Amino acid sequence: MINLRIPQSMDYVGRVVSIVRRAKVTVRTMDVEMKDTAYEVNIQVEGPADEIKWLVAKLDKLPEVLEIREIPIQAAAVAAAVTKGNI
Repeated sequence: MINLRIPQSMDYVGRVVSIVRRAKVTVRTMDVEMKDTAYEVNIQVEGPADEIKWLVAKLDKLPEVLEIREIPIQAAAVAAAVTKGNI
């Protein structure tokens, strides 16, 4: 899962989507949530490790990306379960 923060602008969301479309990965889920003065974007992707690294590097080069993290799928699943109160 890729987690990033961008300023609140749909133009920036469009740029993120444009880059994700160019990567040779399968997008399983993509959530955009408004937090304070920024959007938090969570993208769950599957594909070759080098393509995921390429995608993270390309997103990180965008000047509008304030923060980016790559979260392993298992850690993301545990975090979601804890958030929902299942653990």
